[in-house]
Formats: sequence, structure tokens, C-alpha cells
Amino acid sequence: MGRFGIDVDSLCSYTTEKQVVVRHKWAGLLYYSCIFVVVLYIVIVQVVYNRGYLAFQALSGTVRATYMPPSEYAPLSSLKYCNQSAAANRSIVPLLPCVSWDASLTTQTSASGLLVGTRITRKLQRRNASCYELDYGCSPWYETGGDTVSAYVGGVEDGTILVQHSVSSQSVAAILPGQGESLDSFGEREAATLSGAHGVSFATVPCGKASTADPRCGSGRGDLFTVGQLLQAAGVDLDQWAANGAEMQRSAGLAVVLNVDYQANLIDGVSRYAYLVNASKLEAKTTFFGSFASTFGAGANATREVFSLHGIQIIFQQTGGLTTFDFFTLLLTFVSGLALVSFSKTITNAFLLYAAPMRDRYRLFLQVSTPDFAPSSEAGSRALDQLLAAKRAKRALCDGERQPSEALLTPLESNSVATEP
Repeated sequence: MGRFGIDVDSLCSYTTEKQVVVRHKWAGLLYYSCIFVVVLYIVIVQVVYNRGYLAFQALSGTVRATYMPPSEYAPLSSLKYCNQSAAANRSIVPLLPCVSWDASLTTQTSASGLLVGTRITRKLQRRNASCYELDYGCSPWYETGGDTVSAYVGGVEDGTILVQHSVSSQSVAAILPGQGESLDSFGEREAATLSGAHGVSFATVPCGKASTADPRCGSGRGDLFTVGQLLQAAGVDLDQWAANGAEMQRSAGLAVVLNVDYQANLIDGVSRYAYLVNASKLEAKTTFFGSFASTFGAGANATREVFSLHGIQIIFQQTGGLTTFDFFTLLLTFVSGLALVSFSKTITNAFLLYAAPMRDRYRLFLQVSTPDFAPSSEAGSRALDQLLAAKRAKRALCDGERQPSEALLTPLESNSVATEP
């Protein structure tokens, strides 16, 4: 007992578990075999196969792309979706004429994608003179059936797409000071692959590389591939039915996701990227004005052109990142794996208690049972009282309240000593 009546030893006591040592070779072999399997799993699966020693840092940057029409258009006789062709396939719905309009009219760019047109519809809208600018319930512009023209963009599969991307990250600068802060598609590099979920892959043309002499690159820098290669990698045929079941995909348009997947490993010094493409069932369409006339101040004979562009909507994403050795990641892998050690003990205990040939003997040492605290007989009550008295005597001995010789007496012996004259 310390000062102020406070027992510091009891206040700062430590609670732990009592361990039972089972002296039998089969129990030890089972336990240490499980430990060995756990260690193999941590080292081979978690550390080596799953690379549990690497820290991953995502990279972010920008992507842009440019569509370039083919330098030479395919002959009309090879375009079976054009109604001007002698080999036109009448099962294509709808069968439309083909045009070779300027790319500025058949493509649309955005911050996160590129729309390559496959079908374009031009509508001529006329001013409704009976509907004033601020009237409600009427449309200030109208169109007639003869004012609508639709056509396919011929030979779009032969056009090329030049992709340019640059990735910078503060984490790269922190790990590689003075050795560059970005991965991009502008420097000396190997040809990146373009692949999809169907197992089809192509090698892109690394434009801007000194050894590249592809005339389609022109003065551009980046990675070049054709629209046809993009569609094949995505497993898309424009002359198949669209998801709506009413027209072909060339007419409805579709969206594809183009991932620029970065793989930068600072341990082996390998830095590369690849293009992964996946198609979706979403239709792709945008609307824009050609010759625009404002509703306000427009005369009675005013007209305006409205274009609807359906096509291949390419949505850009950047995935992957930078991996490097990290000691704390390795330590966390080992610590999380060591939690399986307790599973080894659980398996061994289950074997000793329920499956071992001598399980009845093992239970005498591995399991401790308390007496029945609600005995149904007088003999059971006397046994409970004796056990509780023995426990109290042992506790009093530990607390220094009784002499060792007195504490070793059984409850019946204590009673007989106390009654002697």
C-alpha cells in the first residue's frame, strides 16, 4: 500500500494470458508447419507476387488528340454503306450518301475527348414570322422535311488520330530530383501498343521520333494510329446494329474510352505507357450551328443551319502511375501477414480438442471449467463453498494477508484447527 492509501501495484497491474505447453511432437509439428506455410505465403504471394514492397503514386496530366482525314480516299465502290456505291449493301439502315467534308466540320474536340463524325445531318431552320421573340407557346424557328439532309462521312476508318499526352507529378520530382518531371509522348521512346479487351493489339507510330519516317505524321509529334485500328481493338464494327436496334452504329454513333496507362518502375528503371481501349453502348452525338442567326432581330425570311454530328466519341483517361521501393510498405505487408499466425494456433487447438486421438486427455489441460454456481444438491453446494474458500485463501496469500502454512490448509482442515481447545 503506498501513500494516501493507494495501492500502486494494483493500480498499475498488468494482465496477460496463461500459456499451456503441450509436450507432444504431433502438436508441435502441426503448429510449426502452419507457421511455415504462413511465412511462405507472406514472402511469395504478398511480397514477391503482389509486390508488397512497392509504393504506388498516381500520375496526372493532360491528353489531347487530333483527327486527320486520309490523304487518299478509298474508292466509292469499296464503301458499302454509301448509296452512291455500286456495291451498296441494302441491309444497312439507313443507307445514305457519303461525303468527304472538311475535318473541321466532321470532328469536335473537347477538354476530355474527341468526336470523330461518322454521320452528319444538316437542317435548315426558317424564321417563324408569326412567333415574336418574347412569345410563349410557339417556336420561333421551324423546319420542313425538304430542309434536312443526312450523309455518312466516307472512309472514316482510314483516317488517323494523333494522340499527345504529358504527365507531371510533384511526387516524381521529389523522388527523381533533377531527372525530369514528366512522362510524355514527345521524346525518344518505343512504339506504344494499342489494345483492347478482345485481345487485338496494334503498335502505334511514334511521330516525332528521329527514326520514324511515316509521312502521315507530317510535322506532328505524338502517337499515331488509324480509326480502323482503334475500332478493331475495341471490338467494334460500325456496320453492325446499334444498341437501340433501329440503326447501324455508323448512324447512331458510339463512345469508346481510351486509357493512357502508365507503368513507371523506379527499381528496374522501366518507364513506358500503353493505350487501352474499351467500347460502351452509349450513343455519341453533338449539335452545333453552321450559319447562325439570332432569334432577336431576325427578319421574316431569316434562316439558320443546325448540324447534328454522330460519330465515335473518344473519351480520354489516364491510369497507372509510379512505383518505387518503400520500407514502410514492406513493413506493413509483413505486419498484416503476421496476423495469420493466430490462425495457425487456432488450427492446432482445434486439432488437439476435436480431432486428435488423445483429445480427451488434451482437454484436461487445455480447458478449465468452473464449478456449478447454481448447484442442485447439498453436496454440490459444499463443493462450491470449499473451492471458493480455497480461491479466497490463495488470493489472501498473494495479497500478504495470510501465512503460507495457513493458506495451504484445506477449508476443512482450517475449521478443525480453529475448533481445537
